[in-house]
Amino acid sequence: MTSSGRLLSGSMKYGDRNSLAHALREVLDAYAKLPEAERRAAGATAEEKPVAAPPPGGLVLTIYDRPIAHAEGRYRLPEGKDLGGLRTHAPSGQRSSLWLTQAEWQSLLPAKLEKGQSQPVSSKLARRIFLYGLWPQTLWVVEHAWQPDAMREGELHVTVAEASDQKVRLRIHGGVTMATKSRLRIYPTGKFAKDLENRYDARLEGTIVYDRAKEKIVQWDMVALGDYLGAMFTTREENGKRIGDDQWREATREAPTPLGFAFELDQTAYDTPPERRRPRSFVHAYIFRDREQFYWDPEKWEEDWKKRQR
Repeated sequence: MTSSGRLLSGSMKYGDRNSLAHALREVLDAYAKLPEAERRAAGATAEEKPVAAPPPGGLVLTIYDRPIAHAEGRYRLPEGKDLGGLRTHAPSGQRSSLWLTQAEWQSLLPAKLEKGQSQPVSSKLARRIFLYGLWPQTLWVVEHAWQPDAMREGELHVTVAEASDQKVRLRIHGGVTMATKSRLRIYPTGKFAKDLENRYDARLEGTIVYDRAKEKIVQWDMVALGDYLGAMFTTREENGKRIGDDQWREATREAPTPLGFAFELDQTAYDTPPERRRPRSFVHAYIFRDREQFYWDPEKWEEDWKKRQR
């Protein structure tokens, strides 16, 4: 659609992704033929709004999640009859992100950067990592959410594994249990089927590298792995092909879904110009679109949520 409100269209064959490029070229060709007056809304002005910048001196963690299979004593990408032949609609690991302030990442460094020194991660930062970082995009689409009281128990610790004059390598490790009430509904009618509890029990393990000369964290590689129970939106696969059996289903205690998360440091977050900057995560930009302060303080989020429940 042009800024003056005129709709342009191209022809594509439903289900044939290869026809999309042809359709887009038709749209561009049609746009090029329009008079200048029809390309722009009369008298329209617009303020340029670049993608929001991460906090000064902070960190951006990129997060990927996906269900995985446990077979033959190891974990792997699902194949064959793994997970009962169920697959998510996501074609690969789904990307999210988590912003940390400078004060938050600095709080991870023990007072003495010597091998063996250990300390707990602050409860507020640990909750932010658990609540906003362990958000299963692959399973939920956008229909479910961790509530602010979802963290039943959990803690993280950092331990100095190696220390030299140049770098300090820290081990970050811990575990968490997340649980939130949910409902299973029939797709696509939305008809109620069953009350559930979405639950995730996981261990976290990773490595953080602090560069003494740069006085900054230059590496953060961490994984979370555990069993997921509850509602998940899936399709069925047979002989390596999806058969389009789209439906909300339940991962049960008898057949839990192994769910993995991978965290890595986004090295480009502060070097990329605004017009090419990656946007905030879905959790940050959508869930907290009118409540920015709760993104930075999950305790305030829970306090406000409890008031709304009453």
